[in-house]
Amino acid sequence: MRIQHVLPYDPRQPGGVQTHTYALSRALSDVGHDSTIFAPSRPLRVSLGGTRADLALHPLDALALRRFLRLPHDLLHIQEPLLPAVGPLALLHPSPVPTVVTLHSAEVVAHRFYRWTAPLTRRLMRRADALICASPISHQTAVPAISYEPRIIYPCLDLAAFSAVTRNPEPNTILFVGRDEPRKGLTLLLRAIRQLPQAKLVIAGPVRHSTRQLADGRTTFLGPIPHEEIPLLMKSATCAAFPASGGEALGLVLIESMAAGVPLVASDIPGYRIATNNGDAALLSPPNDPDALAQNLLRLLDDAQLRERLANRGREAANRFDSHVIARQHLDLYQSLVPA
Repeated sequence: MRIQHVLPYDPRQPGGVQTHTYALSRALSDVGHDSTIFAPSRPLRVSLGGTRADLALHPLDALALRRFLRLPHDLLHIQEPLLPAVGPLALLHPSPVPTVVTLHSAEVVAHRFYRWTAPLTRRLMRRADALICASPISHQTAVPAISYEPRIIYPCLDLAAFSAVTRNPEPNTILFVGRDEPRKGLTLLLRAIRQLPQAKLVIAGPVRHSTRQLADGRTTFLGPIPHEEIPLLMKSATCAAFPASGGEALGLVLIESMAAGVPLVASDIPGYRIATNNGDAALLSPPNDPDALAQNLLRLLDDAQLRERLANRGREAANRFDSHVIARQHLDLYQSLVPA
C-alpha cells in the first residue's frame, strides 16, 4: 500500500505529533508499505494558547503540498487536519483515494477554536473517510468539530532506543524533558526542588531566561537536545518529573521514560493517567501543588525498592504504545478503507 502522510509541523522541532508521524511511517515501511511524509520546509512560529508551534503557512509550502498530493498513492493520512494551512488544504484537495485524519490536541484553546468554528470544521471533517482521535482527551476536546464517533488510536512511538537503555543512575538526580511552557510545569518543579536539598535537577529543553532565574546551582540546563540523544539522558537519571497542569492528550515523553526504566513522578491529569496505566506505573501528584510534588520526589529518591517496582510497571505500560503495536491498529483501519 502507498500511504501519504501530511504533517503540519516543522519536523526539525521536537513535538509529539512529529514523533508519532515519523514513528508510524517507519513502522509501516518495516512491514512492506510505501510510506512517505509531507512536512513544511518554511515554517512560521506562532503561539497557540501558550504553546509555540512551527506551522506550514508559507505559500511555497502550499504549492509543494499540491505536488506531493499528485503523486500516486492509495491512502492519505492527515495529522491535525484543522491546523493552518496544510491540513485544510489537504482535506480540500480533490482525492480519488480514502482520507484518514487524526486529531491530537488536548489544550483548552483547541476546544475553544473547535467550538467557535464548528460549522466550518464539521464541513471540513466530513470530507474525511475515517477519523482518529489520539486519546479520549483529544476526543473530548474535538467534540464541537466532529459529527460522528472517532476511533481512538494512541500515538505511535519507536521505543527501541529507550528499551535498550542500560540504567546507571546517578544518586538524587531528577530529569525533566520538555519545553518551558506554563502548562508543562517547569517553574512548579523548580519550586518543589527547593524542598529537596539533596536533589540535583537536569533540564533538557529550551528554557526562558525568567525561568532560569528561579534555579540554583543544583540545576543543570542542557538546552534543546536532539531526540535521538534523549535515551542517554535517561540512563543516568534517578527519576524523572513531569508536572504538567493539563492540556496533555497522553504524554509521549512519559512513555519514553517508562520504556527506559526511569521511575516517574507526574501530575495527576487525565492524559498522564492513561500513559501510566491509571497511575499504576508512576507516582501521581495533584497538579499545581509543589508541596505534593516535592513529597513524591522525596519518596522516590529515598526508596530504591519503590523505584524498581515503578520501573518494572513502567516498562510494561510503555509496551502498549510501541510503534509496531500502534501501526498494526492503523493498518487495520487503512485496509478496511482501501479495496483489496
